[in-house]
Amino acid sequence: MPITPAPVETSRGESVEPAAHAPDPRASVTVDRQHPDDARQRQVMVRIDDGPTATLVYGDRIALELAPGAHVLRANNTLFWKRVPFTVEPGEHVAFTLINKTGRMTLGLLALLGAAPLFLQIDCRRERRP
Repeated sequence: MPITPAPVETSRGESVEPAAHAPDPRASVTVDRQHPDDARQRQVMVRIDDGPTATLVYGDRIALELAPGAHVLRANNTLFWKRVPFTVEPGEHVAFTLINKTGRMTLGLLALLGAAPLFLQIDCRRERRP
């Protein structure tokens, strides 16, 4: 059985009906490094628009609220730099998963040079909040 909110009384003694389910004007974004295919090596620096830069290591996750509209996610693992433009609607949640992946030649280069490149992959999911 749904609960209906009671009218609210203002300081002047007037009774005001609460607004019906107004759409949520906020939008949220999460960025994580929790994918099982991640090499679990090297940090990834990430920022949205001109905001602060966050450094993510494997297992980290950040969440922030944004104004609806167009934004740009920038991420790099010091070797590969990615720029992902995206838009977010009111009440929408956008989730990015950053993955440092090894390539076919990684083990050979690691054995030869002692270091190997990790490729940066960015996956995106969108969902509406209830």
